Amino acid sequence: MEKYTSYRFGAGRYLQEPDILAHSGGEICRYGKKVYVIGGPKALRLTWDTLEKSFQSAGLDWVSEEYSGFPSYAKLDALRPKIRENGCDVLAGVGGGRIMDLVKAAGADLGLPVVLIPTSAATCASFSPLSVMYTDEGRCVGYWHFEYEVNSVIVDELIMAAQPPRLLAAGIMDAMAKCIEISNGKPAITLQTDTIDKYSAYSLAKEVYHILEGWGKNAYQDVEQGKLTTTVHNVIFCVIALTGLVSSLMRAKGQTALAHRMYEAIRTYYFKESMHYLHGEIVATGLIAQLRFNNDTGAIKGLKEYMKSMDMPMDLQALGLEHREEVLETLFKNISNSVSVEDTPQAHERLLAALREIY
Repeated sequence: MEKYTSYRFGAGRYLQEPDILAHSGGEICRYGKKVYVIGGPKALRLTWDTLEKSFQSAGLDWVSEEYSGFPSYAKLDALRPKIRENGCDVLAGVGGGRIMDLVKAAGADLGLPVVLIPTSAATCASFSPLSVMYTDEGRCVGYWHFEYEVNSVIVDELIMAAQPPRLLAAGIMDAMAKCIEISNGKPAITLQTDTIDKYSAYSLAKEVYHILEGWGKNAYQDVEQGKLTTTVHNVIFCVIALTGLVSSLMRAKGQTALAHRMYEAIRTYYFKESMHYLHGEIVATGLIAQLRFNNDTGAIKGLKEYMKSMDMPMDLQALGLEHREEVLETLFKNISNSVSVEDTPQAHERLLAALREIY
């Protein structure tokens, strides 16, 4: 086990341009001669013609698999022999966050290079050196942190401009969460009180927050109309690349707090009820609670207005959970046992008030 500090800065190479998908074959050939491609059904339908032509042009052999489930250890067990038997020496993932997490985990499991092709900006999963793991049914079972970063990320802006705007909204809120969560109740992050990596991560996260606060809604509206604009370009870069760098600076372990902890709790105890809601939508609702926990109540109204402009859920009931004290107690018990909350009566009181803010 690693006993020293290391930073894995997301991806060795990051490509973000219109029609960059047409060059995916050449990019993948940097790492191998035969690629095992795993993609979501919609993602493969959207990209396959372009991918196949690019693979043929680059002289790249391939095997493809369509998968719509969760990144689970059981799925890894099923993938391992297929990838080996087909003689594949590089992996590629095409789709959303679950596919990104599955392929990263498979790469770590088999020691193979990984190229990720996200078809949505709902999370920074393609740029983060970790995977959220689930059961086959969708219950969250924890995080897998990797020793190596992703080899390449290929972001085709024509695809990003055509994604459902709901996905972009979720990604925007997940990116904005980093700034609020890193502070996690502290009045300020400074070089006098914190480490240089945390200070750097917070400074970048704060800048990303301001950019998204000012331009995120415009990008959302552009994507609603299927338009690729400079605003969409900038916001996508913030959501995937810069947010991934924040995660890397925090070594993927210290940039999340109440909002992401609430996501884990909901996906663990209420995974069926919340099945139809996105990672970023649950995190965004948790951000309202995080602001209350941070004693930054003045910012709650503005955040809610921002979320409302993108038609996002803003309380637990809007995420499919019943309005019962038992739900509140379950979330409180789970989150209060995390490192995000000090084990003091005062912190527990603030946490309960934070959860009631979204109850």
